[in-house]
Amino acid sequence: MERENIIAFLTGLRSVLLKSLVAVVISGIVSFIFAKNIIKFLLKTTDLKVYYLSLPEVFLTTVELAFYGGIFFALPLIIYLAWRELKGILNIKPLYGCLFIISAIVLFYGGSLFCYSFVLPSGIKFLIGYEGGAIKAMISVERFVSFCIAMIFAFAVTFEIPIIMLALAKTGIVKSRTLSKTRRYAILFIAIAAALITPTPDIYNMMLLGVPMYILYEAGILLMKMVEKRDTV
Repeated sequence: MERENIIAFLTGLRSVLLKSLVAVVISGIVSFIFAKNIIKFLLKTTDLKVYYLSLPEVFLTTVELAFYGGIFFALPLIIYLAWRELKGILNIKPLYGCLFIISAIVLFYGGSLFCYSFVLPSGIKFLIGYEGGAIKAMISVERFVSFCIAMIFAFAVTFEIPIIMLALAKTGIVKSRTLSKTRRYAILFIAIAAALITPTPDIYNMMLLGVPMYILYEAGILLMKMVEKRDTV
């Protein structure tokens, strides 16, 4: 029976991957069509002017943007499809499943919006502040788009911490008691992660990621305790 469950799971996973791929391709095509508008939207949060330094750069940047845009905009469907296959393993009621999906989507796009609204303007302003006199910034469109994509996805994934912790609790891999005891190590990890992910080394920009990460970590522990308590009743 266990073998049949594994086969059924792998078959379902294959279906999820194929459907997700189709969704990403369709979303990527739409992103490719509106790539210039997306670049303008990214530039709107800064006072930068970007340039292309080679003939194919704009086209290649558009393709890169379309690829990541496809993933970004298709994510709600991908999360739903993944949940539909994993709900049997996680053994969560439909109501909690809906809350799980909605929370994952809201946190992903919430992290993206937080990065776009606060971190990118602050970080880019800090970095551009080093120009002066004979030193002038001439940012290529490819470098600018890659930088924005990396930062937005980093923050979006980071904001999923409570959902990841909740999933670990449901599968029994980690207990809330263990994470509570290792809080000091978590704080150290968060500080290191914030230093690596944020675009500048100053404390202000590090705290823009570090503080939300710690709050989300504590929220994750609280959710784990609630789930563990409910499962023992």
